[in-house]
Amino acid sequence: MNAKAPMMMDQNFKPGFRINLHIKDLNNVVDAAAKYDSPIPLTQSVLEMMKILRRDGDEGCDHSALVKYYQKLTGEELHH
Repeated sequence: MNAKAPMMMDQNFKPGFRINLHIKDLNNVVDAAAKYDSPIPLTQSVLEMMKILRRDGDEGCDHSALVKYYQKLTGEELHH
């Protein structure tokens, strides 16, 4: 958070680890959890948020762009 919070406040979503890569990795986690019948509700929720960001054209952004999901949800934008 020391690195990402200032980026979020500045609406700076330059990629470190892109949304698309998170989606790929989270899908792997979902597949592995299904194999062992393990519930992963928080992982599923984050995956859905990432998919919404991708749908909205933010697939190339850093995962700090998750704040965009909440901004759209609330209609508020985070600022300093």
